[in-house]
Amino acid sequence: MRGLRPARVSGFEAPGSNISRFERPTAERRSRPGTHLTHITVGTVQIGAGVRLRRPSRQAVFFTQFGALADSLQDGSLILAELSGIPVEQRRAAAERLAEVCDSADGAASAVVRALRENYATPFDRDSLYRLASELCQAVHRLDSVAFVLSSSAFDEFPVGVLEMLAVLSDATDQTKRMLQRISSKPDQWEYVDSVTRLFHRAEALRLQISDTVPAARKGMVHVAAATQLGFAFYEAVRSFRAVSEVVAEIAVRES
Repeated sequence: MRGLRPARVSGFEAPGSNISRFERPTAERRSRPGTHLTHITVGTVQIGAGVRLRRPSRQAVFFTQFGALADSLQDGSLILAELSGIPVEQRRAAAERLAEVCDSADGAASAVVRALRENYATPFDRDSLYRLASELCQAVHRLDSVAFVLSSSAFDEFPVGVLEMLAVLSDATDQTKRMLQRISSKPDQWEYVDSVTRLFHRAEALRLQISDTVPAARKGMVHVAAATQLGFAFYEAVRSFRAVSEVVAEIAVRES
């Protein structure tokens, strides 16, 4: 407005102004882990604004849940071994115990997903962590499918190749457990990838042996159908370990 002169800002009192002292704003940056705080001081007034850039990482939770998934795989493999040595009438009850194992695996996989939502910093690529948990959980469910077919009343005696295929699954389970124990400190688990690839090729040959219709036909069409289904279930179970190894290979390529 005309006739009014703006107060002069200086280190002294300006005539006609209620501002007796003006200090240039100064900014101090203070930080603590995971948080950046900016404090602006104007005169004797301090304005603070806290901006959280990222949440603190809890990377150990991922490997804890991977360990739980490895335990589920091992429990499932032990139940399969038990099925191969008990009478027909006891197999169904033993196979049903794998439902609880699958529930545990589902819980561990879900915990990995929650950890991904809650943590910005992760030990490996986020997509790889998600897929690794998903494929491990899928492998547990594939063992459940094998157990269901093994418990069929069509098998008074198991087809040729079943015990060898169970040994392949047991070997894949043990190697997966060892891999998951090491991957946090040694991401390049190429030995695991190579071993599972060899087991997968062995399983392809065993599948044909188990599903061979010539010897199975002597025991009737029900036995033929059950043997074919068992060969397929075995193959899918080993293929799920192959899928796990493919994720592990991707982690090795990116992290090593």
